[in-house]
Amino acid sequence: MEKIEKILFLRCDRLGEFLLSLPAIKLVRENYPQAKICLMAAQDNIALAKNVDFIDFFYDYDKCYHGYRGAWKLAKFFKKEKFDCVVALHPRKEFHLAAFLAGVAVRVGYDRKCGFCLTHAIPDKKYQALKNEMEYNIDLVRLVCSKVFLPKVDLNLDLNDDISFLKDRVDLGKKYIVLHPFTSDPSKLIGDEFWRVFSQVVCERLRSEIVIIGSAAEKKYALRYEGLLKAKSLAGQFNLNELAVFLKRNCRFFIGLDSGPMHLAAMLDLPVCGLFKVSDPKRWGPWGSRTFFVQSKTEGGFIDQLETIIKFGAPWNA
Repeated sequence: MEKIEKILFLRCDRLGEFLLSLPAIKLVRENYPQAKICLMAAQDNIALAKNVDFIDFFYDYDKCYHGYRGAWKLAKFFKKEKFDCVVALHPRKEFHLAAFLAGVAVRVGYDRKCGFCLTHAIPDKKYQALKNEMEYNIDLVRLVCSKVFLPKVDLNLDLNDDISFLKDRVDLGKKYIVLHPFTSDPSKLIGDEFWRVFSQVVCERLRSEIVIIGSAAEKKYALRYEGLLKAKSLAGQFNLNELAVFLKRNCRFFIGLDSGPMHLAAMLDLPVCGLFKVSDPKRWGPWGSRTFFVQSKTEGGFIDQLETIIKFGAPWNA
């Protein structure tokens, strides 16, 4: 392997995919302790991961890097920064072409979308869903790693960060069951009846208050759930870093759909139950020793499994 002193990772998609890539980046750090590790990602995701101890520099992903013109701009950036290695954690032709045009010595990625531009590539078989996305990311970086394992990632949150602006909505001295009933894919949504029955069972069996989280765009839907479930909505109240601090400090048990906040809660080592309707939990399920998933194609199927969900959540309700 060529001498590698400066490595750039590219992971410019959504929160869940971003979080599931962090162990692979940490593994490369373990293999190249003297190298400078850099990451290009969405601005919100960078803000969440700014305190990790295995990434030295962050670069905001700019939409001007789309298309062939974008690939040329990206190539000039790669050349200017003198990267020895570029790892495209998800296949995009712009990334592969840019690394080739910039003459980066070690170009790592999946053998598709101009995969011929890469020096180190593996077939993209993730669609087979034979393992978790996190494990697939490890498979990719093993191309440049002599020791391979799945490292644990600590986001190194500052739990003293001020989230006092939430005090008018919740008691920051208490812990809650946190729901995230939203997703960017409408086909993953579960009907209101499940959430209503779940809320009723939680009140009767676990005797714990419920908080609903969501983005600013989901705020109006969360307010409707607030009345339906007799819960408190915090949707649209905070950024990703503030959400992470709130979850770490105030979440007793997290339950939500296949989405970024579910993976965030799992990475924070919280008890997490993921609900999967269409996506494959073997690939996209929450990762961790205190995680669990339920799968069904119908709302009734989820209701039928409520007892299992409650039994999973009960030990952390003390």
